[in-house]
Amino acid sequence: MLRRKMLRDIKANFAQFFSIMILSLIAMWCYTGFQANVIGGNKARADFESDSNFADGWIYGADFSEEQAKKIADISGIKDVQLRTEVLGKADEKYNTAEMYCYFQNNTNVTIPRTADGADFDADDENGLWLFSRFAETWGIKVGDKFTVHVMGLDIEKEVKGLIVTPEYEFACASTDTDTDFHNIGFAYLSQKVLPEEMRINNEIIFTCDGKALSYEKDIANALGDNYAYFADRNSIRGWYQLSDELAQHDSFSYIFSFVFVAIALLVIITTMKRMIAQQRTQIGTLNALGMKKRKILAHYLSYSFVLSTIGCILGIILGILTFGRLMVNMFSQFYTIPNWQPGFSYKSIIVAAVLVLICTGTSYLSCKQILKIHPSEALRPAAAKTAKPCIFEKLPFWKKLSFNVRYNLRDISRSKMRAFMGVFGTCMGMMIMELGLGAYDTVDYVRDRYFHDIQNYEYQVILNDSCTPEEAEELKNETGGELIAMEAVSIAAKDHPTSDGIISCKLAVTEGEQLYCVSDTELNTTPIPKGTVALTMKQAKNLGLSEGDRVYWKTAAGSKWNESKIGLISRHPNITGLTMLREDYEAAGMDFRPVMLVSKNDCDNVADHDCVSAVHSMKDLIAAFDKMMEIMNLLVYFMVIFSVLLIVIVLYNSGNLSFNEREKEFATLKVLGFKSSAIRRLLSTQNLWLSIIGVICGLPLGRVPLQAMMDSNGDAVDWPCYIAPSTYIIAAIFVMTVSVLVSFMFSRRIKKIDMVEVLKGME
Repeated sequence: MLRRKMLRDIKANFAQFFSIMILSLIAMWCYTGFQANVIGGNKARADFESDSNFADGWIYGADFSEEQAKKIADISGIKDVQLRTEVLGKADEKYNTAEMYCYFQNNTNVTIPRTADGADFDADDENGLWLFSRFAETWGIKVGDKFTVHVMGLDIEKEVKGLIVTPEYEFACASTDTDTDFHNIGFAYLSQKVLPEEMRINNEIIFTCDGKALSYEKDIANALGDNYAYFADRNSIRGWYQLSDELAQHDSFSYIFSFVFVAIALLVIITTMKRMIAQQRTQIGTLNALGMKKRKILAHYLSYSFVLSTIGCILGIILGILTFGRLMVNMFSQFYTIPNWQPGFSYKSIIVAAVLVLICTGTSYLSCKQILKIHPSEALRPAAAKTAKPCIFEKLPFWKKLSFNVRYNLRDISRSKMRAFMGVFGTCMGMMIMELGLGAYDTVDYVRDRYFHDIQNYEYQVILNDSCTPEEAEELKNETGGELIAMEAVSIAAKDHPTSDGIISCKLAVTEGEQLYCVSDTELNTTPIPKGTVALTMKQAKNLGLSEGDRVYWKTAAGSKWNESKIGLISRHPNITGLTMLREDYEAAGMDFRPVMLVSKNDCDNVADHDCVSAVHSMKDLIAAFDKMMEIMNLLVYFMVIFSVLLIVIVLYNSGNLSFNEREKEFATLKVLGFKSSAIRRLLSTQNLWLSIIGVICGLPLGRVPLQAMMDSNGDAVDWPCYIAPSTYIIAAIFVMTVSVLVSFMFSRRIKKIDMVEVLKGME
């Protein structure tokens, strides 16, 4: 009997109960979708790193010997040790002179490259080269082709014996790119026997260990007699930590978006169940009088939320894995290299679903328990009408001058605070999500404009090859009227002789101060670097606890000496983090200025044939490549807009529906008094409009906070300031208000169909 009653009640209040199910579904859809990507990604990379025996620690130096490697291996807790030579080289011009990290080694004990196609890496094969599979796929390079790397002044041409991937490059991005473009970044493994005897210099020792790698620092320092440059763990390897930051971001998103929809679902449950139980007061009294126990009646009313939220959660889990989760994996697999990355699932989703159902059911209990305290004899009679107290708005000095429409709605809002709060809160959250989606698009445009027009204040970028001499670079500079730029990997610290946890690996850019390659301050205004100082990027300064005027210590990857410089500027750059300094100060520190590129405002196509030039890129080409990479933002915008629409429609429709049902008797009375349907519709629409306007105003400042958090969660290697254009606020507000008006029109027919006799007769 009660089961049939529940089905009849759900049918009679379909909109509200369907909303509960949809909101539960969307909450679990968001959670499971993001988690499917996170769980699947973490599992796939754990398997990948385990199979590859991925390193836990990296020791950098000038020339390590087998004896030193053995001393490291003898340290208790350190397991496998590998000597190797890492050198940054370049590919041929036909491959955009892409950055090519070359690894020369005699064996493969640690960070074993995984074969995607062809033969496994053979450290004794002097005729072969093993190439990054994503780079090879992008350029159409196959096993058996010849490939040349230009490194250390050598042109090494070998046969591609295999295509490989490695955990060290789960994320790969060229130093000149803002995001992954596999046209411009690659790596290759070769036998150390390929190099001449005098060039077989091991500049790295990598190892695996028990526990945290940094805990072995003192033992390593003692074993090597402090004869090494610096020591790092996985958190210093951008190819690894970038994906960790991405997955952590998605993990936080799964909870944030789910919370928003669960919060709205709870408001809908509270208002729906309170209204339904108030309407069924006499039925509850009758069931009680017939001997049905209160706990059975309570269980009956709790079953509404329990059944609907359970159905919503189950459907949300299934859809989250099959649709959104799959979409996320396919999307991010384009930028990260993890074999066998599939959507994942864990018991956590079941626990979250159970908690969500428990919260929804518990909310129903809070709404139902009061009515069951009433004695059956009293419950059989209709509830006494609430005493109409003057609302707070009636104290306004101009109250009597307000129209009937305004006064009527102000009184109703004052008496139905929860329903009004639901309308405002839901619209506010919808506005926030809309701003978040459209703001992400604005941020991309803002960063693109700032990066390609303010910081990169030039029209052409000329990439120089490794064999380019300082004299040739100067001649090229004079010919093009440009500025030479040097760039290399460095380590920075807040003090001399730092420990590993106080060292940050980043980039050093050396400019000639011609303001073609610029830096910007924390207010995003381009400004010259004061002579005798360096510019340090904001996130790195914060992590090191440094500010303008402090001293920063830096050391190049090949050097063993820590250099001291004064910080003259805290700067911001979208993707190149670290230090920027003037050429004269760099050379004054005893460094050799070796430019890697030349930038100019003049046409440089005519220098493409020079022997010292690897490639020439116009600003149009660079912007086009950036736009191609940022197409993923379109999906984010669509995703946010759809969620915002669903949220606003559900909230406003439920708010309007509840308002209509609660005031149906009042509307019938007004019709008897001669009010037309259009006037009554205006009463209902006015309140919806007011609540929407308040929600829009409250939501206006909320978009920037989650947007900046989303940008910051990309890690310290990326510094994108969020930006929401004024027009975006207007568009979002207009969109929300339009949805509000359209939802209001949905009640037009219901007002016309009010049966005045039936409604008013039911009041007796």
